[in-house]
Amino acid sequence: MATPRTWLGRAEEILEVLKEMRSPKIDRPGIEELFQLQRRAAITLMKQAGATGCRGSEFLVDRRTLIKWVENIYRIEGSVLDRRKAANEELSRVMDEVQTVRTRLRQQGRPLVSFTLPDEVMRAQFSSLPSSIRVELGRIIVDFPPDDPEQAVRLLYELSMAMANDFQTFREIGGNHLGSAGSVIDELLRDLDGAKQSGNVKAPRPILTS
Repeated sequence: MATPRTWLGRAEEILEVLKEMRSPKIDRPGIEELFQLQRRAAITLMKQAGATGCRGSEFLVDRRTLIKWVENIYRIEGSVLDRRKAANEELSRVMDEVQTVRTRLRQQGRPLVSFTLPDEVMRAQFSSLPSSIRVELGRIIVDFPPDDPEQAVRLLYELSMAMANDFQTFREIGGNHLGSAGSVIDELLRDLDGAKQSGNVKAPRPILTS
């Protein structure tokens, strides 16, 4: 199992410090302090960043090489961290809103609707939604048993989590498809223009639309 990069949230601060430093090489104690790591984790990081020499006073990592390595890791894994942070913030906001609604219902003496949500619901994606939830162009359809209205609440909650976790897919499924069709038309026009110039005009490819 890969060791989590506990320092990733501080990557920009670490890069700023590294760029301000003048020492061409950094030893293990310096890595421990800068990245806030224990000895073994610091050694692992140095190896990944291309450290040279034997363990001890000669085990060093080049500062410029380390900067490039941190920048690369931050570029690749930072987006994942941002999405995870955004999802956690969204979850906290939703939980606060739910708690506020529940408090108001209690104050008004109205019954509360409660149900258990499995972990997979909190991580819902559009690819994982049940067949009873259908997202189409410009509309959302949710089927539920007439004798179980609480099921509708659970399904709507699962749909809202899928939107929060993967809004881009919702935009693509439920939004306007004219943009993608326009790009296909542009491609066909380019093909036709190229065929005219080469003197090899063929029938255009059919445009498939949903």
